[in-house]
Parts: sequence; C-alpha cells; structure tokens
Amino acid sequence: MHLEFLLEEESAKAALDALLPKLLPQHVTWWCHFHRGKTDLFQRLPGRLKTYARQLAAQPDLRVIILMDADTDCRRRKAELEKIVADAGLLTKTTATAGQPFYIMTRLAVQELEAWFFGDREAIQAGYPRVRPQHFSGLPHDSDTIANTWENLLRVLQKGGYYPHLSKLPKIETAETIAPHLDIVANKSPSFQYFCQSLIQL
Repeated sequence: MHLEFLLEEESAKAALDALLPKLLPQHVTWWCHFHRGKTDLFQRLPGRLKTYARQLAAQPDLRVIILMDADTDCRRRKAELEKIVADAGLLTKTTATAGQPFYIMTRLAVQELEAWFFGDREAIQAGYPRVRPQHFSGLPHDSDTIANTWENLLRVLQKGGYYPHLSKLPKIETAETIAPHLDIVANKSPSFQYFCQSLIQL
C-alpha cells in the first residue's frame, strides 16, 4: 500500500515525518505534499484529486489522506473537504457504505496541529527541557478545546525561556522538535487519536 498525504502546511509534514514510522508497517510507503496554507490547499485539491482518480485504476493500493487544521469550525471544514472529494467523483471513508471500497480520507487537526502537541505535554517538555508543568497553568486539559493553539504554545515555550523575542511560533522547528517525542497511545488529543486509528485501520 502507498499513502499520499495532502497537508495544509510544512509543519504538518515535519510532524508526520516523525510520526508515520511509528504508525505504519514497514511495507507501507508514503509521501507528504504540503501546501502554503488552506487557500493553496483548496485551490490545488480538485486538480490533484482528478489526477488521483486516473491513477487509481492502475494503482488500487493507493490511498490519499487530506489533513488540515479545523480552526474553530470542524463541521464546516469537514463538509468543505467532503464536497471537493465528491465533486471529483471519489468516495471517502465517510461517504462509502459498508463494504464499499474508498480511497480518500479527510482528517482534521482540532483546533490546529499544535493541539496534538498539547495532547502530550511530556513530549513538549522532552523537546524543550526548560518547560515545567506549571508553565501550562490555565490551559484546558482537553487539548482540542484550547483556542489560539499556536499562540498558547509559544507562550508556554517562552515561559521556559525559548524564543523570547519572537511574536510568531516557528511552527516547522517546533514540530521537528516535539513530534519525535509524541506517545501514540498516551496522547490525549481526540483528533490525534482519531487520525492515528484511521491509519492503523487502513
């Protein structure tokens, strides 16, 4: 089986590069295509899906996983992705009936990719050892309910003495630093667990 990941941004690729070897059997191959944000992903997605539709006839073991941030509206984002896939004449795991083959999965990081990191605070501390448990004070334990996720992660890291002069989170660097330490089983982010279970079920 070969998996193609269509991602919103490069930080997601950095995270998956560390996660996928833990999640997938050795015989499964994959490739991650990142975009320059949601607008770029949505603009390119119809054309990419049409290309995949042609490839599937000759490559039935191909699967495509679309992953992007939900931001504050999960239902809207999910519906938008599902419609684009349907318009390309393809079935997703959501739209396929029982026993019907599907080749596309649409998945969301709720609220943002950084919520997956907050789901495993020990991984943040492993990547950034000066961060202490008290630096997470005031944040909900349900990481998928944390608003302004990357801003809050930056604040936590700055409390530990990292990136003191930055006003924006260096997303690629933090993904490369934290993702290798993520515990697949112990992570408390529901959207992270849903994403991982979906890949395992493939």
